[in-house]
Amino acid sequence: MRSFMYLFIIFLTFGVLTGLLSSLFGFGGGFVVVPMLYIVLPTLAFPDTLVMYVAIGTSLAIMIVNSTNSTISHHRKKHILWFIFLQLAPTIAVGAIIGGLVSPLIEGDILRYLFITLVVYTIFSSLITKSFIHIKTDSIQMPSRLKTSLAGGIIGFISTLLGVGGGLMTIPFLRTCHLKMVNAVSLATPLSLPIAIFGTITAIYNGFNHPDLPPWSLGFVYIPAFLGIVFGGFIGVPIGIWISHILPDRLFSRIYLLLLSIVVMTMIFE
Repeated sequence: MRSFMYLFIIFLTFGVLTGLLSSLFGFGGGFVVVPMLYIVLPTLAFPDTLVMYVAIGTSLAIMIVNSTNSTISHHRKKHILWFIFLQLAPTIAVGAIIGGLVSPLIEGDILRYLFITLVVYTIFSSLITKSFIHIKTDSIQMPSRLKTSLAGGIIGFISTLLGVGGGLMTIPFLRTCHLKMVNAVSLATPLSLPIAIFGTITAIYNGFNHPDLPPWSLGFVYIPAFLGIVFGGFIGVPIGIWISHILPDRLFSRIYLLLLSIVVMTMIFE
């Protein structure tokens, strides 16, 4: 077993990238952390049957810190539309609780395939929706309160189930409402917090005292990965915030889709 410090340094490096992408795309880090841990954890004495659960649980715990850090930074830039946050957050929280309870009932391989399917669907639906790449930025068009609440519940459920944060589903939804990319990303970060908090609690509870988990595991949260990636995030988040405010809107949305494509290819061919 490798030393704690060795693992911390490895994960610290990944944390810089995770923090950058968390603040830049509102992922909360999930889209980098889950595939990365899925590849790394089998080399650290984790049983194959538990790898996906630990990857998701650790991702959700990291998301709490990264999303909080990014939210504070985006708020200072005055790009978070809090009235939209208040419409979505309650049902996202409800969906997150349900997703956290359902997750341990599904096999790890099935969760992996669901993760891949969700990313592929997001890519193709965004490509065929003209408003994702190019929108009219002069007016926001939110759906009815009922439809918005329903969307929040679905986002919370699926995001917690797969440990990906709200950015994957929240950003495409907000783009259809004609929000600028910088506003959609800024909203995705605080909206990831209910997902992260309730998901982490259930991940710790569901894996607590599991006999097959290696040392330094708190339920399905792997502490060396959590600490290293979180500390690295404090370096990466300010960089991502700076980039998000200088990128043109259309280029921003295209880079978002390119990143999703890279992530899904990594998961498919691993």
